[in-house]
Amino acid sequence: MKVNAMTVSLACRAHSGLHAGIARWARSVLREFPISPPQALARLRESENWRVAAATSMVRASRPPAVALLAALALLAGCATRPDGGRATIHRWTQLEASGGVSLRAIVAAPNACPVAIVDGLARPLSLRARATSAAEPGHPATDNPAFQPDFPVTSCELALPASTRQASLDGQVMALPKSPPRRIVVVGDTGCRIKVPASGAGDPIQDCTRPTDWPWQSVASAAARTRPDLVIHLGDYHYREYCDNPVLCAPSRAKGVLIGYDWAGWNADFFVPASPLLAAAPWVVVRGNHENCDRGGAGWMRFLSPVPYQACGNQSYRSATRSVLANNLTADAYRVDLDGGPTLIVADNAGHEDYRPASATPLDEAIFARTLSALLTLPPTPATWLLIHRPIWYELLAASSPTNALQALLAGRLPANVQLVFSGHEHALQTINFAPTADLASYPAGRPAQVIVGASGTQLEAFDPPSPLYEGSSAAGSKERAQPDGRLYDGVAASSGILLNRYSFLLLEREDAGWAGTLLDADGRALGNCRVHGDRKEIACRFPGRLPGR
Repeated sequence: MKVNAMTVSLACRAHSGLHAGIARWARSVLREFPISPPQALARLRESENWRVAAATSMVRASRPPAVALLAALALLAGCATRPDGGRATIHRWTQLEASGGVSLRAIVAAPNACPVAIVDGLARPLSLRARATSAAEPGHPATDNPAFQPDFPVTSCELALPASTRQASLDGQVMALPKSPPRRIVVVGDTGCRIKVPASGAGDPIQDCTRPTDWPWQSVASAAARTRPDLVIHLGDYHYREYCDNPVLCAPSRAKGVLIGYDWAGWNADFFVPASPLLAAAPWVVVRGNHENCDRGGAGWMRFLSPVPYQACGNQSYRSATRSVLANNLTADAYRVDLDGGPTLIVADNAGHEDYRPASATPLDEAIFARTLSALLTLPPTPATWLLIHRPIWYELLAASSPTNALQALLAGRLPANVQLVFSGHEHALQTINFAPTADLASYPAGRPAQVIVGASGTQLEAFDPPSPLYEGSSAAGSKERAQPDGRLYDGVAASSGILLNRYSFLLLEREDAGWAGTLLDADGRALGNCRVHGDRKEIACRFPGRLPGR
């Protein structure tokens, strides 16, 4: 019997069916090699790690018949891994990592093995990143800390793709790969649904995760995907559904079936499900937020999104002596992503930094930053650079009277002159802060970079948070928005220009011949205003509402 599309289909029917995308590839590879489906399946079962063996042998085989046979084995492996008849892969995406690397990530339901990708026509198995875990497992540590080793009945997988990769697919779905050069960049930040209520006391205001007007992350993700981006930047804080322990206050959310927790159910509902269209649209650059600290949602961050190899968080309790700080938070080294045509991105982790404390109160932090920010501090002088870091260097939530913190102290006099913009989240608003070129020559001889804050892509706005300086309370909606700075100081220096929007939003940056233009968009993708990046002046000039400045 000859191997053809019908043969492959019959062989896979004995298991769960060959995915249509793999079947199309099969037709192009399997032509005239004589082998029956039972023989093929028997060969599959000979090796415990048959998928890796098949993929490896495909590369080593020199004769076309051998290639066809082993290609068939790899294809049949794809159907043999799905005994339940459904797709084992729950989510899949790509993200950019250090030195131009691309990581293909996938989450599969346990006990399924990691899937096999098709990369430039060859089967490439994904490797295990983090295995499924359960609090019910024998030997699982007993603890009253819900953030420590929560239930994750899923396996996370990854595959490093060569920079030369031209096409990759998983389960028949074509995976997004970097465009050269990227022309449209979506920037989002602070997207999760805010629920953190202790057994006694009011806790944070409870966000209604069931109403798109109250929690619009899914709307934002869909609108952002419609812009057809070449790259997505998430500035951190993916997970906000922490705990809800007050029976009275939490009853409405429970009654609506809202999933809450640091576990897989919480992560899936808060980030992955609503983000699905945007995860499929383009590769991502991911920044760690303070809600991904080890004493909060860090277990999920380490499993799924962290750009470094998986590490398990320690038992750290929020707002306690064991809370997450830079020294114990598995703080990652900053890394560099050189976009074709510029700019260079420096992706940094300052999630564990207690930036509200003076540098003198956190004596270890400046030394830690000096080590982890080496990629920033040793930048060559030529490429225009954007720094991506969750907690802003300058923003409204640090009081004007706040003393210099460890990050500000380190960067003063050491930030490379070619850093033009700093992109951050953390503050649940959209804000730009520009400084006059000569405003702080002692610390920034080449001028302070512009601070851009995109932190209003789903999480409850500062406008609704009573402790926030941007809380609007019973005053008119938008009462704390600004078209110009109000004269307050940011680490001793006033801003020269900038806007502040207290509404759900995201930013679209588009490459033009003269540089980068920006559009501020609301949760449904409607334009709020326009911006232009003036890299030579370290400025992002935005007007709300209005046209492009200068036109």
